[in-house]
Amino acid sequence: MRKNVIAAIAGAMAFCMMAAGCAGTQTGTAADPGTADTAAAAATEAPAAATEEAAAAAETAETAEAQWRDQDDAYLSGIDAENMVELPEKYDKIRVEVAKLKEVTDEQVEENIQNTLLANAPLKEVDRKVKEGDTVSIDFTGKLDGEEFEGGSGSYDLVIGSHTFIEGFEEGLIGAKKDETRDLELTFPENYSAAELAGKEVVFTVTVNKISEYDVPKLDDDYVRSLNRKDKFNNAITSVEEYRDYVRANLDEQNESDYRNAVIAACQDKLLQESTFNGEAPADMIDQYNDSMTRMLQYYALMNYTELKDLMINVYHATEDNYMEMIGDMAETQMKRDIILQAIADKKDLNPDEEDVEKAIADYVESEDTIESADDIGRYAKEFLRDELMRNNVYDWLVEHCKVEELPEVEKEADEAEASSDTAATDTAADEADTSKTAEESSEDKDSEDKDSEDKDSEDKDSEDKDSEDKEDSDKEESR
Repeated sequence: MRKNVIAAIAGAMAFCMMAAGCAGTQTGTAADPGTADTAAAAATEAPAAATEEAAAAAETAETAEAQWRDQDDAYLSGIDAENMVELPEKYDKIRVEVAKLKEVTDEQVEENIQNTLLANAPLKEVDRKVKEGDTVSIDFTGKLDGEEFEGGSGSYDLVIGSHTFIEGFEEGLIGAKKDETRDLELTFPENYSAAELAGKEVVFTVTVNKISEYDVPKLDDDYVRSLNRKDKFNNAITSVEEYRDYVRANLDEQNESDYRNAVIAACQDKLLQESTFNGEAPADMIDQYNDSMTRMLQYYALMNYTELKDLMINVYHATEDNYMEMIGDMAETQMKRDIILQAIADKKDLNPDEEDVEKAIADYVESEDTIESADDIGRYAKEFLRDELMRNNVYDWLVEHCKVEELPEVEKEADEAEASSDTAATDTAADEADTSKTAEESSEDKDSEDKDSEDKDSEDKDSEDKDSEDKEDSDKEESR
């Protein structure tokens, strides 16, 4: 669904805005693309087409950016947000529903500790047959119709059970000994990304050169001290029990952060649904948000060794005809969310002062080895730092003022499943963004046909009680 896509990528705009905003040319090294769904991926290099597209997109973006980079109305600080959007009447008492704050269980604490033990465990070679969880150093050669195919051969350290290679590859090595060679007759998935291999039967000849397992350390006081952990009071963690308390505290903090983020996301969704925008945003601002979104998605495509179009089709379920339009829709939604936040900041005096902005810039310069001074940062990045401070101020205000109804986790999941079912027949992405409202209105229409006058009276009374509660809250705030 489009709403979920937008929510997933909104936070990632930060990276691209900062990268685009610094003076000078930004360079970077692509991360290891991984080897998901294929044995061939271990020896695969980035397609030249993706690299060329990235360079062309960067050049186009730089040219377009020059047209709005120094324009005041390209940024939130340069617009009159209060006149651009009409907030809902009770925006300071917005009502939202979120899943109840999760409690940390003993099982989660132990699982976290075991994961840390495994993460700190060195590999050691073993003299036995391969089993699940082992790391095997292999040489492999893939053949299609008796001929080696491109990218199907190489050497790799493979974790058995990681599902890194195609189905059957890792399972076919269980029970093998060191220096043993096996022929694995496998079939590539029907939906495999390389069309020439999709659904094809191949043979991988694999030689196991080494078998290793993790030498998991013992959980004791000595191990805990070796981690050099400190609690929130800066006291060293020196015992297993203290370490368990430390892990629990961290998990509690993460749950609280997740809960807060859920409240903020729900508030933003509700505000976006109930706010009315007055006309079009400035063209410079539209260009800025489109540029940011395109840069971010282009970066994702490059890091995944693919093209922008293919990323949008495979990950965001776009089509060849509408993927650029979809990017524009993502950018527009993010822009509207930010305009709403800016309008609240203006109404409630939540904008950061100049001193806070200068400190944020100084901290950013200090954290980046490639930047020597604030003069090396373009206006784009400076405005982004300023906007981040504003957003955080408004987020704090929303959490303090919104009316939250907590739902049990099971109930929340059931509601989401029901909403998904109700919207299954929706034809367009635009409709999908509004399915929750549509389903609710449809349900209300059906209920109204069946209810008798007594039910209606009860509904009217509930509405009056709710209005009375809101009025009471308003009166109390005014009296304060």
